[in-house]
Amino acid sequence: MKDVITISRQMGSGGRLIAELISAKLAWPLAAKEVVEEAAQAAGVDELKIRRIFEHRLSMQDRITFQQRSAKYLDAVSTTIQEFANRGRVILLGRAANLILAGNPRVFRVNLVAEFDTRVQRIADQCRLKGKKGMEDARKQVLDSDYARTAYHNYLFNVDWQEPMNYDLVLNTTDLTIEQAAEAVLCAFEVIRGTGGR
Repeated sequence: MKDVITISRQMGSGGRLIAELISAKLAWPLAAKEVVEEAAQAAGVDELKIRRIFEHRLSMQDRITFQQRSAKYLDAVSTTIQEFANRGRVILLGRAANLILAGNPRVFRVNLVAEFDTRVQRIADQCRLKGKKGMEDARKQVLDSDYARTAYHNYLFNVDWQEPMNYDLVLNTTDLTIEQAAEAVLCAFEVIRGTGGR
């Protein structure tokens, strides 16, 4: 029985809001920043360093030493994600949970995407960025996020994070409201649960 949902997302796809709505509808907790907080506490490591490997653009120096320096932080996050999954009835947002839990038959893996221009506009609206400068700032945020996600998936897991086969469902939210996207994910989840999973 599937009782864990992982949600990966492109910046500007509406991922966090969709995850929050799914969490509310299922009455399951949403674990996002909690994963990093618990991982840091359990492993006795710096929370900011864990966040850095999952959120920031890599420098050239980072690329040289990334895997060795990041191994203990990735181990801490992996252990924490496994613990959340073992409890069940949880939604895990980001942190490559879909890869860490790959092969676990209880997990339903979702990736939320949207067209680039849509994502830029959503970030501009969300951050109240106005005019040409605002759109440039929003565009840079989206590009930096895409770069960082691609980099850490590549260096830590040696995978293309946008590869569809790493997910059970890839949903384009470009023309969907948050409510419609959440409902689509839940419908697919219920169908797969009803068939007994894999």
